[in-house]
Amino acid sequence: MEELWTRLVEEEGLLKLFLSLFLGGLIGLERELKGRPAGLRTHVLVCIGSTIMLIAAQQATRVFAAESDTVGRLVLDPNRIAAGIVTGIGFLGAGAILRMGDFIRGLTTAATIWFVAALGIVIGNGAFLLAATSTVLVLIVLEGLDYVEHRIPQIGYRTVRVKVDGRKRQEVEAGCRRIFAAQGIRVQDMLCSLDLSAGEAELSFHLRTRTQKWTPALIEEIAGLEGIRHVQTGRV
Repeated sequence: MEELWTRLVEEEGLLKLFLSLFLGGLIGLERELKGRPAGLRTHVLVCIGSTIMLIAAQQATRVFAAESDTVGRLVLDPNRIAAGIVTGIGFLGAGAILRMGDFIRGLTTAATIWFVAALGIVIGNGAFLLAATSTVLVLIVLEGLDYVEHRIPQIGYRTVRVKVDGRKRQEVEAGCRRIFAAQGIRVQDMLCSLDLSAGEAELSFHLRTRTQKWTPALIEEIAGLEGIRHVQTGRV
């Protein structure tokens, strides 16, 4: 036990562990304050766990090299440990992603989990300045770009399906296209299906638009066209 403690102190093992605790905690704290399920504890554990694996691999390599009669006879490559960490952490990141219909949440949290795993690897390799710098940059991305991102009009893809009187199909199609063009909404594709028994047609418009141009008033304007029987919207 005393030998292990001495080795940890002499080889900066304790410094690496506490740095993992601190830097991983900064990322986790940001996620915790945003109310994400994977917060402070998860990020700290991932970061420290990655660091421990690197430290253990490095120590095992030195022990095997000292006890081996032939140089290079037995090699434990820490780089393979790092590759295994990055691969395995993907499963934990996938668990942070939540999809509810067209709404996807948790991608940024999954990315931060992947980052703190890489952060632990960097710290385990003793690149302290790189670890600190990258942590600062990630915090700037999470906080600064979050402010910018919510002020950039996003491009979205939507579908509008309208059921019309079959005799008014062409007039309704022209009217819909005119409404979309007035709002700067691009019609990427339009499909038409006919129901002769009911005497109606269904027009499906596949649209590309910016979110601020998509308003309830636009749908109401489409619904007000003569010959419209039903209007349905959705995201692609």
